[in-house]
Amino acid sequence: MAAMVTSADPRPGYDDPSQHLADWSELFARMVDRMVQLKARAPRASILTEHDRARLIRDNPELADLDKGVDVHGKDIMQRARFARRLGVPLPLEILRERFALAPIDIDILGSLATIERGTAFNPYTVGKNEPLQTDVAFLVALLSNSDAVLPGEVRLRFSADAPLIAHGLVELATGTGWAVDPPLVYKRVRIADRVLDFIEGAQEPPPSVLGAAGRFIGQPMPASDVLLAEPALIDQVARALARPDQLVEIVGPVGVGRKSVVGAAARALGRPMLTVDLTEVPVDARALVAVLKPLIREAHLQDAVLVLENAHEYGDSDGQSWIFQTLCDLMRRVRTPMALVVERSPKWVTRAGRVAMRFTVDFPTAEVQRRLWVRHLPPGLKLGPDTSLDALVKRYSATGSGIKEACEELGRLDVVHQRGGIATEKDIIDVVRTRLAHRLSALASVVRTTLEWSDVILPDEVLAPVFEFLNYAAHRAKIFKDWGFDRKLPYGRGLSALFSGPPGTGKTMICSLLAKELGLELYRIDLSQVVNKYIGETEKNLGRVFDEAARGQVMLLFDEADSLFAKRTEVKSSHDRYANLEVNYLLQRMESHEGVVVMTTNAETAIDPAFRRRIRFRIRFPTPDEAQRLQLWQGMMPSEAQVAPNVDLRAIAQKYPLAGGNIMNALVRAATAAQADGGAIQQHHLQRAAELEYAEMGFLA
Repeated sequence: MAAMVTSADPRPGYDDPSQHLADWSELFARMVDRMVQLKARAPRASILTEHDRARLIRDNPELADLDKGVDVHGKDIMQRARFARRLGVPLPLEILRERFALAPIDIDILGSLATIERGTAFNPYTVGKNEPLQTDVAFLVALLSNSDAVLPGEVRLRFSADAPLIAHGLVELATGTGWAVDPPLVYKRVRIADRVLDFIEGAQEPPPSVLGAAGRFIGQPMPASDVLLAEPALIDQVARALARPDQLVEIVGPVGVGRKSVVGAAARALGRPMLTVDLTEVPVDARALVAVLKPLIREAHLQDAVLVLENAHEYGDSDGQSWIFQTLCDLMRRVRTPMALVVERSPKWVTRAGRVAMRFTVDFPTAEVQRRLWVRHLPPGLKLGPDTSLDALVKRYSATGSGIKEACEELGRLDVVHQRGGIATEKDIIDVVRTRLAHRLSALASVVRTTLEWSDVILPDEVLAPVFEFLNYAAHRAKIFKDWGFDRKLPYGRGLSALFSGPPGTGKTMICSLLAKELGLELYRIDLSQVVNKYIGETEKNLGRVFDEAARGQVMLLFDEADSLFAKRTEVKSSHDRYANLEVNYLLQRMESHEGVVVMTTNAETAIDPAFRRRIRFRIRFPTPDEAQRLQLWQGMMPSEAQVAPNVDLRAIAQKYPLAGGNIMNALVRAATAAQADGGAIQQHHLQRAAELEYAEMGFLA
């Protein structure tokens, strides 16, 4: 029925796009009239075959005239649509044809089904001899076939699984009544998708029912001038990559650095909207996956939008989920619109997606970009205190753009800030940043703080000397590497790492907390029970989160009892050994690339893999204190407020019990508890008994 139109045709186009569908309704009414008459004169009330149709039209002149009228009217619609396109008037059916690569017969099918749904051409329940009109494939084959232009087989092929109408979800098939099992194709019921019908009738914006929990439509993405990046040219590079139809663009980087903003700005440069799909909201099930993603992919085509898959590195990459690769990649191969993946790392299935992958990295914002982000996102009525320096803040706490925005919003809600007339102090900002950082690391680490000072430290000089060297390196490494050019000679391994070894209670953790306090960093002790996971690859993911957050938040990491995680690699005798060695190799890579501060403590230094020991910048051994140091510890750890009997002899206890600092503190608390229970001051026998019990718990007899 559909025909091509020459450019010389003088007919005008459609000034009103709604008239296009009205003309389709008129055409469809003529076609129904033709088909009803054909069926009435057919020798049997079944599907009209090609031979039946040709014979009936040949033998009945009035049917031949009607058939010609249908064909002329169809050509007229195509001509008017062509000229309307030249005038810039958007016609929904023409938009569908272009964006889904539809054939003319596909447009005939959509126009017919849209008219049936609208009910403007006829009452579908009173056709012919008051029989219900069965809108199935057979009905459309009989309706749209034309012996001169469109054969019945061609119409049937438009309903195969890989044909555009079905593959893109424009038309839906269902089992007709009276069939216990899946019927032949020609007997399947047909209807146009509700969203497609709404689009044809002028509903351009996608409704929430289509987007669901996973989708989000952004009609006007942020312009490139509003995206703060260390490398602004990145947006132009992404836009050029998205302009290629066979390209799959990967935008890699940490969460919150502006990956979606980069894609959105590139989409805007191409004159396109953006439709994002959060894959964490998509079920890991083949049927459910299709049910959620297929309408969203269809919507991306309807809107001519850049399709963005968020968190694609998590979806399908977990252990045991590789079986969904095929379903996911089949859907992605049908996408004709520009497509981007927003990921922290490249997913395993990306090589199967049927497109050439091109990767771009969005780096963590520089200190200058972060300062500008703070200025941009601070609430209008909020002012910084006179002693607050954003330059000092960004040097101490590194944050992403989204993190800075959320921190500024939280600052604007603080009562204490409003009570000062909208003035935020440096402490207010630091508290907000610390709270957010603690929340991100809370599942894998815990904060360690101390009230002790360096004056409370009782350690030999051979231990304190490398500790102060550690502090000197922290204070001067920026100048050494950047100003003196050592960064060219040492491209990796520039972080500040230390291994503290020695018996329990010798002050390893205390020194860590004092170092963090001196450096102005938060100290986070890694919870190995949460980091180490029995499932393959999960330990590396957890460790990656720890190092990423440490780099962003400028925090100091403490791996307590590190020998359990940094153990020696073993000879590979089983798959367990192979994967255990992979974890160690991953740790080596992250340790070398991490430029922050990491301290490991252990009671068994020889159990740690030699490769780690070579890469650790400072190795400090904490010995068990001698008698003189033990006496200093007993004296120094006793609070001045404590009630102590005048005849207490701490030297005798220090001499008899070779306890470390941690054990001495425990013994003092035990003695104080016993003294309180007796209702008096701490006596010698309280200290004697507490030291004896502590010594016994260490596995020794007094």
